[in-house]
Amino acid sequence: MNIELNKLEALRQCKYAYNERLQAYVSDNLYMSVVATNACQCKCPYCINSLTDRTLSLPIDKAKENIKRAVEEFGVQETVILGGEPTLYPHLLELIAALREAGLRYFGLTTNGIKLKDHDFLEALVKSDIDFLNVSIHNNGEFLTKAEMRSVYIDFVDMRRHGQKLRINTNVWRGNHDNPTDLLNWIEKMSYCCDEMRVSNIIRKDGFSVNADAVKEAEDMYMRDEEYERLFDEVMLCYQKAGYSIIHNPAALGFVNYYLIPTRTPIIINWNIDSRVSDQVCENDVGNRHINTIKLLVNGDLSLSWNTSNRI
Repeated sequence: MNIELNKLEALRQCKYAYNERLQAYVSDNLYMSVVATNACQCKCPYCINSLTDRTLSLPIDKAKENIKRAVEEFGVQETVILGGEPTLYPHLLELIAALREAGLRYFGLTTNGIKLKDHDFLEALVKSDIDFLNVSIHNNGEFLTKAEMRSVYIDFVDMRRHGQKLRINTNVWRGNHDNPTDLLNWIEKMSYCCDEMRVSNIIRKDGFSVNADAVKEAEDMYMRDEEYERLFDEVMLCYQKAGYSIIHNPAALGFVNYYLIPTRTPIIINWNIDSRVSDQVCENDVGNRHINTIKLLVNGDLSLSWNTSNRI
């Protein structure tokens, strides 16, 4: 088994230095989330993109300017392209080229994977030298099946030129992998379709960054913190009994605990409990805030949060 440990975000140790411009402590692993578009084929109630204006997309010229600024002024080194669904963004390949030209060392995108079934589209992404694809798959019927994901992975492995990585993400909520048996079975089935897996709880939304109606819509999905803790503890115990050591890094992203299970396909448990969207905004306790990420919003502004009230 050959796992490139230096490329696993679960193992990163952030160091912070004070930035006068932001008046905050900034991580040496600062990365940028780029919201390419609000458009999406799905309408998942737990997503912070729910009930947004789906017609909005990133103005590419303004994006290029602020990508360059993020690198030169704030030292951003890595980027993940998000949405909505970023594969629906009409200027996606131009955006990727701009990220490469700006000197970012590592970037990719998170997608629901639906467009990756288009062989030509997937090939264009691989040829763009994007570093990774994160594919989010759940069991609500709106995402790729195991057979479809396996087909995408076979194509991806055949096409990739510089060791690009494909990761499968899943979120756990009530009714979706919410018990150890279901979650372990799902991990086993899907681990042959990717290079890495990540399992996360869903974070409680609040009126800070999303329409309040979306909060009510998702309320029945949330599990209690103690339920998540018990579930993830039991899953990790199963792997420990099978002889695997669990690697814990509480300092990877500040508010997120990371647990790595170093199986043939590494499994990351992204353990973020007792948290809401607004807890991660970096606006609380300004004098002592520690910044791990900045956002390039769908309107092209740079921000410390998912709305425009904290532009930089």
